[in-house]
Amino acid sequence: MMSQSIALAKKPHIVIATPGRLVDHLENTKGFSLRTIRYLVMDEADRILNMDFEVDLDKILKILPPSSTRSTYLYSATMTKKVAKLQRASLRDPIKVEVSDKYATVEKLQQSYLFIPAKFKDVYLVSLLNDMAGKSVIVFAATCTTALRLALLTRNLGFTTVPLHGQMSQTKRLGALNKFKGKARSILIATDVASRGLDIPHVDIVINYDIPTHSKDYIHRVGRTARAGRSGKSITFVTQYDIELYQRIEFLIGKQLSQYPMQEDEVMLLLERVNEADRQARIQIKEIDDEKKDSRQKRKKNEKTNEKSGEDKFNKKRKRESNDSENGFGVKKHLKKKKKSK
Repeated sequence: MMSQSIALAKKPHIVIATPGRLVDHLENTKGFSLRTIRYLVMDEADRILNMDFEVDLDKILKILPPSSTRSTYLYSATMTKKVAKLQRASLRDPIKVEVSDKYATVEKLQQSYLFIPAKFKDVYLVSLLNDMAGKSVIVFAATCTTALRLALLTRNLGFTTVPLHGQMSQTKRLGALNKFKGKARSILIATDVASRGLDIPHVDIVINYDIPTHSKDYIHRVGRTARAGRSGKSITFVTQYDIELYQRIEFLIGKQLSQYPMQEDEVMLLLERVNEADRQARIQIKEIDDEKKDSRQKRKKNEKTNEKSGEDKFNKKRKRESNDSENGFGVKKHLKKKKKSK
């Protein structure tokens, strides 16, 4: 926060921020203002609004100079009613530029699905990764825990895998991303934190291990491949619990996906190895969680020790002052009073 405040004090020409952090600086950083702003750009406008930033955006829009003196740009791959509402609220005589009037994926993207029992998702994923050796793959999972478990599971089987999820620090996220971008790792297992804003040109295949609960997120996920005129593949796992979600995706993009061909007998040969790798991964996760728990407990213990030490020092000081008063200063005052009375 302090380093950002120092950077803002130098009056930069361009400020890139999340709405929440921008409001924070507007309220707390001395001298920082947006009164002279000439261009306002909102990228992934639909996502920003879905993340409950409407209150922050309202505060920012009230502070900004009127729309007659600035240019405003809204960007979104998936236009929503909320984005349209924001467009009306913050723009004057807006011009709408649309690449397509419906939600669509690029022509060079080969999209397919795999209908499989939920309990065999891991073994089908490993089989696919075996078949795609040498390719650059992003695997999307629904939760941070699943992303970590799959990363450890595939590593235990010899794959060069790196996880990317919201519970990682910014430094670790950037490190993981750079390893994948630099091709030091061929498989990135991520949550939806990687579905937007990442431009990795060499992604060959996107696998939806967990089908997205919001159909529009599907477009963002598969959009990580087949970029800038290149071709790419996407494969979505559909279990007995995902049929309705899958049908919504097909309805949204206006096309039926083809079934990805796989030989079940060949896949099931890997089952024992995959189950053992999964068992090891779960043990590793428990060890990681235990380390974090121990670290938190040590930190709390140190905080309590420091508090107690501070209280002890304070009590000793008070006791010393009290003793001084009784043995020295109090006696002198008493003697002075006696002299005056004489």
